[in-house]
Amino acid sequence: MNQSVTRVVVFSLVVALTLSTVAFAAEGDSRGNAAGDLGLGVASFLISIPYGAAKVATAIVGGIVGGFTYLFSGFNKDAADQVWYTTIPGDYIITPDHLRGKRDIRFTGVPPEKSEERNSEERATRSEERATR
Repeated sequence: MNQSVTRVVVFSLVVALTLSTVAFAAEGDSRGNAAGDLGLGVASFLISIPYGAAKVATAIVGGIVGGFTYLFSGFNKDAADQVWYTTIPGDYIITPDHLRGKRDIRFTGVPPEKSEERNSEERATRSEERATR
């Protein structure tokens, strides 16, 4: 069964890449070409199947790992956010604009930076702890 799944994925990728190449060639000839738009649409759909499956799997694993990080770090939400914001946000499908190069493909998200207020609070807490030692 694993060989069948591998063959379907490889076939889908080959078809998608072939269609996207045809669509790029058609787009270069004239803008708004229906055949080019159809080719890009089909290619983005076929590429989105394995890509989306990988992205969903990554998001699920990231959600679980982030939950464990939250629990085992003493309920430190910042530590869990580093995992969650890296694995859950991002593009789940490939659009024709991605294939045209108009949009970047983002498989992962970007963790938010700590606010300056939170950083100054942490520095104050650390300096108080050092003073009490």
